Amino acid sequence: MLYLLIILFGGLLSYFGPWWAMAPVCFVLCWWRSEMARQAFWVSALAGVTLWLGYSVYLHAVSGVDLVHRVSGIFTAGVPALANLPGVVPVFSIVALLAALISGFSGLAGLRIKQFIRRPRG
Repeated sequence: MLYLLIILFGGLLSYFGPWWAMAPVCFVLCWWRSEMARQAFWVSALAGVTLWLGYSVYLHAVSGVDLVHRVSGIFTAGVPALANLPGVVPVFSIVALLAALISGFSGLAGLRIKQFIRRPRG
């Protein structure tokens, strides 16, 4: 359920807002629904990767410009081992890594702040 909520609200806010709108969505929804740190991090990370990679593939498919291959040339220039690698692989790998880290740590932060505020006093 948390995964679907992050995809739904993250997609809506990312469509109308800035690229980093996924982070507050993961924070708030993990504050509200998550109970374990493992769940908060991994569900948020998976939802962020799904959303960002899906949107990246969509933009790559409908774009008339070959921007992904141009950007991948920046990462693979001068490295002979990466010369035969398709251009989308390094770009989409970096997108997935950034999405996982940003979303996962945002969800974990939401859970940890909730636990910090609701910690029993004693």
